[in-house]
Amino acid sequence: MKVVVIGGTGLIGSKLLAKLNEHGHEAVPAAPNTGVNTLTGEGPAEVLTGASVVVDVSNSPSFEDDASS
Repeated sequence: MKVVVIGGTGLIGSKLLAKLNEHGHEAVPAAPNTGVNTLTGEGPAEVLTGASVVVDVSNSPSFEDDASS
């Protein structure tokens, strides 16, 4: 089964990808450094083709000025 992992190159995503691959799935990372940018909409159509499951473990950005407080 093809599983797309949004945030698949990060700390949690990379571990999830390894486990999915161990269990015989086709795990595909979707992240800016793999050509997928969920904020701009670049790349998702290509990576999602043929996917049965999408898992989002990305770090949600905040655009608020006081978000770091």
